Amino acid sequence: MGNVYRGGELVVKVLEEFGARVVFGVPGGQTLFVTDPLQDTDIRFVHTRHENGAACAADGWGRLTGEPGICLATTGPGATNLITGLGGAFRDSSPVIALVFQNRLADAGKGDAQESDHELLFGSICKKYIPVRDAATIQWAMREAYRTAKTGRPGPVVVDFYRDVIEEQSAEYVHCVPESYCVMPCCEADEDALKAAYEVIVGSKKTCLWIGNGVKISGAEEEVKELSRILNAPIVTTYNGMAAVNGKFENLIGPRSRHGSRVTKMALEEADCVVVIGSSLTAVSTNRWGIRARNVVQFDLIPENIGRHYPVAAGVSGDACRSLGRLNEMLRRREYRGDASYLNYILSEKEKWYTELCSGSASDIHAKPAAPVAVQIELQKILRENSVLVVDAGNPGAWTHMLEFPDSFVYMKPVNYGNMGFALGAALGCAEACSDKEVIALLGDGSLGMTLGELETISREEKPVIILLFNDSAYGNIKQEELYKMGEGRYTGVEFPDIDYVNMAGAFGIDGTIVEKAEQLPAAFEKARACGKPFMIEVKLDGNYSVWPEAV
Repeated sequence: MGNVYRGGELVVKVLEEFGARVVFGVPGGQTLFVTDPLQDTDIRFVHTRHENGAACAADGWGRLTGEPGICLATTGPGATNLITGLGGAFRDSSPVIALVFQNRLADAGKGDAQESDHELLFGSICKKYIPVRDAATIQWAMREAYRTAKTGRPGPVVVDFYRDVIEEQSAEYVHCVPESYCVMPCCEADEDALKAAYEVIVGSKKTCLWIGNGVKISGAEEEVKELSRILNAPIVTTYNGMAAVNGKFENLIGPRSRHGSRVTKMALEEADCVVVIGSSLTAVSTNRWGIRARNVVQFDLIPENIGRHYPVAAGVSGDACRSLGRLNEMLRRREYRGDASYLNYILSEKEKWYTELCSGSASDIHAKPAAPVAVQIELQKILRENSVLVVDAGNPGAWTHMLEFPDSFVYMKPVNYGNMGFALGAALGCAEACSDKEVIALLGDGSLGMTLGELETISREEKPVIILLFNDSAYGNIKQEELYKMGEGRYTGVEFPDIDYVNMAGAFGIDGTIVEKAEQLPAAFEKARACGKPFMIEVKLDGNYSVWPEAV
């Protein structure tokens, strides 16, 4: 027989069981019987200044570690404040467990204070919503959340507790180990499907690989690189697939997204076979399905993703690492080697494009305010191995398409939901998860304005996050879209006054410096790294260089 525990204590017991180390959240009256017993464990409660920060922190933790990040919010407005961050985790396949709370069961539906229908609120932005109306189901619900968040396509799960269930009810705790309720399947590909893919690929002369987040999740970098070498195929990534392959890999072209480079579009559209690996081919990755891809061979863990947006010549369902390993073995066994003509052509076009990109005024490292391409050129020199670059929505992320990343590097961005206000919270989650990694939060002044309070959270936690702020005194991406579509001077609601954000960060106890020219960025990073604490680098960015229609 196990010991009997109050409902809130059972929640914490299962958190301990699957190895949770941090819970991010904002407490409320309904949460107290869960947050209080955390004090008697090794699990830390990190209180953010807004529930969106907690959701994004859990998302960052999930993306970086593959283990569910945990966030918590009280009923009603606390719960609704989680929604945007959870939407980002859902659309970009990040494992998260959100603990939310209701009023008492007897009062459900009566219009109690802060009451809202959580099932309706969360239903479209999570993998599963689990209401808990009895303490006897708490352990099952928590384990179900863990299993659902991790397996298949990862994503957020919402567990909703009624107040009397966690405060007044009790049940026996029966210890389990995660391996007994969360079995990660091998998902072996079907032999006939692999043979069909093989036949399409070897029958093609100009093959391009298009890789996404599934390559990261499955750890298939080496298999992708081997396939690229065998086929002599260029590699294009999605934004979620950036850093899935080392930036120095000789066949890597770069990312294709709404604001990707013209050479990546060329690589995909001029190929006579596109091998899609671990990408669900979302609107963002495909220019709203405007990319013309022929003879598609699609590898995906989730069968329903295959052929959903592009008809396939062959489809292979299974783990990317295992599937590509078997395909590579088939190709090696038959000593197949692809023609290098197409690869060499694309690589030469990439060289021309990059030379052109780095020769215009946008690449002038002496320009004041700083030119965007020049800033990326200098940032490229600064990035270190074993680091994390957390990028917010908007122009700061659009320009990163030209970066090449070193070994053991993690890139994350709110790609498919585009939720501004991601970077600070997610960077906090990454810093809490892996203290041995350098964490850089790259965001614009628009996103910072939505999440200023999380500067205090980062300061209080004393995590040495480097906050790289691109300040163009505007919602820059939308301002540039207005210019592109409506013409000069037709701006509505996109401009801000000039604000000294470094001075503002100082009020939260964060040191910083202002960069007015790209050439000053390396020295600023030296200061940040020497500081050993959170540090803000505010780059005064020239917003006149538009990413519309493309970032070149």
